[in-house]
Amino acid sequence: MPRDDFDKIDEEYYNTILDEDFEFKGNIKFEFASIIKGHIEGKIDSKDKLVIGPNAVVEADITARSLECFGQINGNVSIDEDAYFHAPSVLSGSLRTNYLTFEKGCILNGMVEMKVEKK
Repeated sequence: MPRDDFDKIDEEYYNTILDEDFEFKGNIKFEFASIIKGHIEGKIDSKDKLVIGPNAVVEADITARSLECFGQINGNVSIDEDAYFHAPSVLSGSLRTNYLTFEKGCILNGMVEMKVEKK
């Protein structure tokens, strides 16, 4: 089912799409909404929405405005707004976000820190 959800994504909304044969080591920055379908090692900084595809393997620390993950992340993740993990996503690392959705079947090996709103 998660692959079906990923296939429903309108890629025309995204400024950058890194396909499944894409491999990169180092630091990468995105100014606009982006999809990663390949393999990245290093650090990712996104000012907008970041989508990790179902076959993607990301071995990097990530900062982004929002995150939608269908694949695997090995690294620490800091999201300004919302993070959504579709089953069977895997996160091995810490996660800091304001809002979190974690579908049944996802794996988290790490800690989660969420902002507490004061009333």
